[in-house]
Amino acid sequence: MSSSKPKPNESALVCAARQGDRQAIQKLLETHWRWLKGLLYSVLGNADDVDEALQSVCVLLLDKIGTLKDPESFKPWLASVARNLALTQRQKRARKPVGLDEFSAGTDTPDPQQNVLEAITRQEQHQQVLQAIELLPEKYREVFVMKYMQDMSYAEIGDILNLPLTTVQMRLVRARRMIQNRLTGKPTDKVPRT
Repeated sequence: MSSSKPKPNESALVCAARQGDRQAIQKLLETHWRWLKGLLYSVLGNADDVDEALQSVCVLLLDKIGTLKDPESFKPWLASVARNLALTQRQKRARKPVGLDEFSAGTDTPDPQQNVLEAITRQEQHQQVLQAIELLPEKYREVFVMKYMQDMSYAEIGDILNLPLTTVQMRLVRARRMIQNRLTGKPTDKVPRT
């Protein structure tokens, strides 16, 4: 479980990065790459767009790291920069369908001995689940992807999105409920209360 404060060496890296140390910036990016990719994917929903956005975040980080006043708030600051960049990128383009199956590619390969009908049914169910995830409102999809596609803890998600732990938990509960409602044919126009 991660704590809400960065590790001491991360604060030192942030300070060095603010002074123009490219190796410090590279180390910060390596440390935060996984969740950053998940965050961008939750907004953009397309692997190609995520790659482009990651490049843009790297450039922006080089340009804007000097504007970060508190090294302790690097993670929320980076999340905010990345989310704003992704939202801007998404607005510039027509939104492409979200292909969450890219994260699980290769896990659904049927055994040659398996019944073809079972394989088709499983594939259809898989597509229905992915579509239900794609249709989640952004704030729910964001935490859902970070938790279940990036395998992040509640605390990590809260740190990245600058949200209280209870808000992360509540959004995940609601996201799962909305997915379940969509899959079972229940109304999905209202956000469920738990």
